[in-house]
Amino acid sequence: MMLILIVFLLLLGAAGWAGWAGRVLVPADHVGIVTRRFGRSHDDPAFNEINPDSAKGVHARTLLPGGFHWRAPVLHTVEYVPRVHVPAGMIGLVTATEGRDRTDGRMLGRHVECNSFRDGQAFLRGGGEQGVQVTMLAGGQSYYLNTRLFEVEMRPRIQVPAGTIGLVQAKAGAVRPPDQRFGRHVECDSFQDGQAFLSGGGEQGKQLAILGGGTSYAINPALFEVITVDNVADSSEGLAKAHLREIAINEGYAGVVVTLDGTEPPQDDESGAVAPRVPGHSSFRRPWDFLAKQGQRGIQAETLGQGTTYALNPWFVRVMLIPTRVLILTWHNKQGAETDNYDADLGQIVVNVQGFDLAVTLSQNLQIPPRVAPKLVSQFGNDRDSDLGGLVNDRAPMKRFVRDVLGLAVAGYFAEIATTSSVLDFLASYHDVRKELTDRVMHALEKWELGMLGTTLGSFTPTDPVLLERLKEKFYEEMRGENLGVSLQNAKLEDLIDKYRARQESRRVALDLKAEVALLGPDNVSMIRIVREFAKFDVPEYIGGGDISALVQALPMTTMQDLLARLRELRTGQEIAAAPKRRELTEDGTDTIDADTDGVEYDDLGADADDGHDEE
Repeated sequence: MMLILIVFLLLLGAAGWAGWAGRVLVPADHVGIVTRRFGRSHDDPAFNEINPDSAKGVHARTLLPGGFHWRAPVLHTVEYVPRVHVPAGMIGLVTATEGRDRTDGRMLGRHVECNSFRDGQAFLRGGGEQGVQVTMLAGGQSYYLNTRLFEVEMRPRIQVPAGTIGLVQAKAGAVRPPDQRFGRHVECDSFQDGQAFLSGGGEQGKQLAILGGGTSYAINPALFEVITVDNVADSSEGLAKAHLREIAINEGYAGVVVTLDGTEPPQDDESGAVAPRVPGHSSFRRPWDFLAKQGQRGIQAETLGQGTTYALNPWFVRVMLIPTRVLILTWHNKQGAETDNYDADLGQIVVNVQGFDLAVTLSQNLQIPPRVAPKLVSQFGNDRDSDLGGLVNDRAPMKRFVRDVLGLAVAGYFAEIATTSSVLDFLASYHDVRKELTDRVMHALEKWELGMLGTTLGSFTPTDPVLLERLKEKFYEEMRGENLGVSLQNAKLEDLIDKYRARQESRRVALDLKAEVALLGPDNVSMIRIVREFAKFDVPEYIGGGDISALVQALPMTTMQDLLARLRELRTGQEIAAAPKRRELTEDGTDTIDADTDGVEYDDLGADADDGHDEE
């Protein structure tokens, strides 16, 4: 009986010691990792799935803080390790040290529901695989993990700066067909859900989808390589920072899109044909929809509108800027910065007529509609073939168009007229030249569905000094002839004015004579006028000898004879009464005769004044 009591007490003491010694208290922010010293090996997968806690070695299930745990003190040991904290802005890349082997050559262990690796037992029971896991730990959280089963490496989230894009290449996934440039598109939350990418049939290599700027992404670096402006220098794709910037179409431009992938254009199409529009791809932002709808590779009819920014994949599209604003193209010798203008190849126009060079300035206003821009790029674009796209501000297509269309049309016109004109005829037909040149330019632009806004043709300037002097002489002679013509016209007017003044003076004298005759009588008037004439004679003041013959000799005989003749004519007043009468129109429309005039009819004078011409 005593023996039984002693055994009982020993057992009770041993149980008490075991209970106290097996007590496990996990510290805060720690996790307890249990190791079993004895038992069956955990290498037996069937046994592990049934009762992994009975297996020898490290147990998958951990002990969490908060409360008491008990483990047999001799059979188990417990290791306290800090919990895993993933800082904000970081991700936790998990590697499983235990689990099944990946037998299909996959690079990453598949996803298993195990509460973000907190439940190691569920991981193993769910068929978790060894190696780097496709599932990651999100940042800004702490995880109670079995660090003997899972190793965690901290990696930064992928940051894509604002105004730029990120390009993605898949390191794992299915192998894409050799004729396929991109891996097939799979919706996977911007590559943050790696398991969705793999389960959806995601393929290795370049991806069509891009990462937008101004955001950070929790992307598994073991599954995807992301190229941004921060690491593009380390890329082997030949990319530069400019390729990773969003494409902005400034005001006054249209963006012509060249797709680098798609169905082959029909073989019977003309060289440089523009691919037809394909709806429903959000202006090439969704290239997988463009390809799914059999979009053609090459220059597209759809252009990118001005004033908009586009986040486009430079592996898929190239955008060329074509000006749609009004361009003023000038023909003159370019210097300095002008050599990069669209009209850089339009030099000074020099026309050789009859061996003489005539220089002329010309300017042409032109505007390219957006719908015509793809056709210009098709015919005059760069022939370089490149796998890289992005924004290309290449002036070559427009410069070639201006040179080969406008430049040749203008040069051809002046070459034609130079062979059929003389110098003087050429200079004299300026207005005809301007009109014909405008028609020629308009006809050349109509072939490209372009309208002409205006053509300005300057004056022709001889470059030969000899011709210049001859033209100056001709100009001076023309000016002299014009001046002489003006002088002749003025002389005719002055002569006509003199005639009118003479007529006016005759009328005044006749009126004075009439008044004098009416007042004094014809005889007295005659006598007065004779005396006046005598008073004008140059008579000596003194004649000596008292001989009247001396006085007669002093008077001019010719004058005396004229005076006597006039006295005979004025003997009576009948001649005065017979002076010409002026016609006046009475109130009843009949003519009356008035002797107040000298015979000048004022109606006739008015007619002469109106025509302004001299009588022949």
